[in-house]
Amino acid sequence: MRSSLTFGALMPLTLYIPDFHRAYEAAGRPRLPALELLVARARQQTAVAGEAFLAGRFGLAPGALQPGPFMRLGDGAAADTGYWLCAEPVHLAPDRDQLILLPEPLLQVSREEADALAAAFDGLYGAEGWKLEMLNPARGYLRCPKPLDVATHAPGGIAGSAVLDYMPTGPDSTALKQLMNEMQMLFHTHPVNQAREEAGRPLINSLWFWGGGVLPLYEKQPVPEVMSDLPLLRGLARWSGREPQAPAPERAEATHLVGLAADDVTALERDWFAPLLQGLKGANLKELHLYLDGIGLLELNTTSVRRFWRKRRPLSQVSP
Repeated sequence: MRSSLTFGALMPLTLYIPDFHRAYEAAGRPRLPALELLVARARQQTAVAGEAFLAGRFGLAPGALQPGPFMRLGDGAAADTGYWLCAEPVHLAPDRDQLILLPEPLLQVSREEADALAAAFDGLYGAEGWKLEMLNPARGYLRCPKPLDVATHAPGGIAGSAVLDYMPTGPDSTALKQLMNEMQMLFHTHPVNQAREEAGRPLINSLWFWGGGVLPLYEKQPVPEVMSDLPLLRGLARWSGREPQAPAPERAEATHLVGLAADDVTALERDWFAPLLQGLKGANLKELHLYLDGIGLLELNTTSVRRFWRKRRPLSQVSP
């Protein structure tokens, strides 16, 4: 059943969809007619990193938006002054002479498994100032004894790749890599993984650390209201003093910034792209900013959407 969106007459709507292009490729490059037309008729296409895009909407310099502490807020933790890394359960699988990374969605970590592994980690490293919080079985957060000067990579973009090419780098990377190695030994003999091995399931044999930082001070200024289930966007909303709403097409007129997961691109076409296109054509939506990771930032209004000479084409033919 197709959803219908309604919009405030003068409200610009911003849609933010991270990992879109990767999800589109994984889905087999389906045709998405409404989105193809939006892309073709956008009056501007800008290649910009997702974190830089969000930083600008919340008054932050791009380097000040480090995902770890913000995502932790989005998953329900209280704000503090600590340095937090994202800690995502992964499986490191041998492939000839290297290890490749299999991300958490393939592991389906349970709440009980996540809690048991976190307790084992804290029991061994807690006295040294490390603390592992598994606020969601799919992702945790590691508090470090002090801020680390490291460069890291999010696991989603390196799934199936050789991990040695993406290990932490920088002045403090040696300590973090040593911790990761020791943690693999700890997890290898843990009853959680013994049970998973007996059941023929992939082991949770490591945590992938990335996106570390400290929450900056919030300088009071106008920021968008947020409608999203994405932990990063929900955390940004809470950091700025706003409680995020769950995404709902029928309430889209009540928000300025909607963040959506790219898990099902055909559902996005049905529930969001097609109604947004009709909203622009009908002039009850005046302006749309559409950020699609891997494609860019598209800006449309009621005039640009009527550029009939700009014909749509498959997204696989669109360059960012």
